[in-house]
Amino acid sequence: MNNFNGERLKLARIYRNMTASELADKIGVSRQAVLQYEKNESKPKLETEFTIITTLHFPRDFFYMDNLNMVPVENTFFRALSTTKKIDLQTQEEKTKFIVYIYEFLNNYFNYPQLDLPEIDIDIDLNDKDNIEDIATNVRNYWGIGSQPIENMVNLLENKGIIVSTLNINNKKIDAFTQVHEINNKEKYCVVLSNDKQSVARRNFDAAHELGHIILHKNIEKLEELSSEEQRKLEEQANSFAASFLLPKNVFFNDLKDPLNLEYYKELKKKWKVSIAAMVMRARELGRINNSQYVELVKTMNYRKWRIREPLDNQWKLQETILFKKSIAMLKNSNILSGSQIVYEIGKYGIPMYAEDIEELLDLEKGTLSEENKLKNNNIILQFKS
Repeated sequence: MNNFNGERLKLARIYRNMTASELADKIGVSRQAVLQYEKNESKPKLETEFTIITTLHFPRDFFYMDNLNMVPVENTFFRALSTTKKIDLQTQEEKTKFIVYIYEFLNNYFNYPQLDLPEIDIDIDLNDKDNIEDIATNVRNYWGIGSQPIENMVNLLENKGIIVSTLNINNKKIDAFTQVHEINNKEKYCVVLSNDKQSVARRNFDAAHELGHIILHKNIEKLEELSSEEQRKLEEQANSFAASFLLPKNVFFNDLKDPLNLEYYKELKKKWKVSIAAMVMRARELGRINNSQYVELVKTMNYRKWRIREPLDNQWKLQETILFKKSIAMLKNSNILSGSQIVYEIGKYGIPMYAEDIEELLDLEKGTLSEENKLKNNNIILQFKS
């Protein structure tokens, strides 16, 4: 396509978290004009096109390519789906599509871990909580984890073939989310975690929560058609799964030797890498404390301002994604593609973008695609495709 592509304009606008009215104000035209551009009913004048390109900060080529052949999206699991602005949800959805699209580009070079999820025979309905404990145990057993603490949920998901990235979401209602794709007739999952929470324990729980959606809710076809109450129950189930998965019932029950002492939970946090708030709630679920005792513990945590930042939160290095970092480093260090060549090839693949945007999507250090960075040690094994 040699003409300005309005559908690409809409994609770029949503990516930059702008409504049609907001973009119109920034480029000095009416909202109706923007919508006409997006529907290819009219073309912007040259000076307007220049303003669009600089405002949305995409290379000019982006707007002159054919429609992007994105991998099909089956569902996106957002928290607070019904109370979040539509444009905020759309922005994160589009960014995640770009992440998966770049993943598919890199998959041409590497043998990435295949999706490795257990087949769960139990059919979960929205009111089911009793089976979640057993399902979490089955997943642990399938992956050979046993009852050991899981210090890094991010790397665990990556090693099991789930795409993971982190973004500066800047929206308190969207902590993390999962997008479900169908690629070559196989389901693929992309988990996006927020960089807004700089806490190892909370990141572990968020990642386990998203795994809960993947395991429990993969058969839901039209998530947006569920009522607010049904969506709330999905979130409760994912939370129950995360707690059961991170804090195995029998072992954690035995660890709760002093369940009314918040100082004791600090020691447990060192072992389990789970927030004190989540452990206190789990203690109530397992019957080690009653409801009134739980309420008193929560009041004390609020008084100590632990609901904002808990002890140990600033002492541990936040879990980082590895797969994209290692992929880029291997391409560069093996002299297959330089940083600028990676940016160029991704553009040829269909999404011309600036290096800083790709670095943000893939959770790379700033300058990775313009400077030579040394390969860091990590525990994901990648091999180039032959």
